[in-house]
Amino acid sequence: MDKVQHKREQELATVTEMIGIFCHDIHKTDGEHLCHECQDLLDYVKKRVAVCPRMGEKTFCSACDTHCYAPNRRERIRMIMRYSGPKMMFRSPLLAIKHKLTEWFAIKQKIL
Repeated sequence: MDKVQHKREQELATVTEMIGIFCHDIHKTDGEHLCHECQDLLDYVKKRVAVCPRMGEKTFCSACDTHCYAPNRRERIRMIMRYSGPKMMFRSPLLAIKHKLTEWFAIKQKIL
């Protein structure tokens, strides 16, 4: 597997987990399935990540100069990330640590 494909899979795993946390807590789903609204957003995210032209050079969508998401979807995913981000440490600690390390190394690279 090449580096870009690995990044796509990591990003999708993180976003999938965040949407799952949000949907379970806010929409009171069973934790294994998403409601229609959240599933629709996840499908949209998968399409956007699959065709991202800058996947090889960016860290995360939030740090990208190119906005692939429609404005209403971008605001929705931001709201979900603000809600789910802090909860990731307790529900998916490995994903949260990987995410923070990637972010930290990217910042360190920019400084140097």
